[in-house]
Amino acid sequence: MPEWLTVEVSATNVSLPTLVLRLTLAWLGGLIVAAIAVRHRESRTDATLSLTLVLMSILIAMATQIIGDNVARAFSLVGALSIVRFRTAVSTTRDVAFVLAAVVVGMAIGAGQYTVAALGLLIVGCATLIPMGARIREGAAQASSSPSKQGRGGSGAASPAPGEMELRLQVGLHGDQNWTEELQRRTSYCELIAAETTRKGSALEFLYRVRLLENSDAGQLVAALNCLPLVESVALKV
Repeated sequence: MPEWLTVEVSATNVSLPTLVLRLTLAWLGGLIVAAIAVRHRESRTDATLSLTLVLMSILIAMATQIIGDNVARAFSLVGALSIVRFRTAVSTTRDVAFVLAAVVVGMAIGAGQYTVAALGLLIVGCATLIPMGARIREGAAQASSSPSKQGRGGSGAASPAPGEMELRLQVGLHGDQNWTEELQRRTSYCELIAAETTRKGSALEFLYRVRLLENSDAGQLVAALNCLPLVESVALKV
């Protein structure tokens, strides 16, 4: 049997003032990590993550005091803590990084590595500012270039021009595309935007961007398309 399994579990040699100092510093370190996380979260109404970060930093510092240099105690503690598991998935990978930061800060303070904890918090705080600056610059670039994408040559997500409407047609799979002739006859502009199958592949759905003729209205176009035998449903909206 390995010798480290026969080592007697003894109390930690840390004095009470040192223990109080480390747990208090772990609490403050968790508060700092939580403050950084709240600053960069999109929604700040939920305080569950912030409280979790603070408690995790304190608990990890306590676990470090219990383990000390005893390998057998470390294995026993891992087995005991494996019972506790997260039942809620972390929303973003950024939140996972903040959880790891709270764990490492608590571990460093619990081991008496105050310089590592302080320097790590400082660098983490500075590192979180870099993506925010890049995001701000990217948003400014998109805002400056957005007016040029409002025309017909822009992206497909551009809003329709004045007078244009979106037409959604659901048609059967078999038969002639006689609705295209009706569209050409009653619209001055017609552009196919998207096409997909629907009803588990038993029908087709088309999305058009159209502009009606001056002597035609939306009701006449919908009624004319509805009369076609292949057309199953028609939806026209601005």
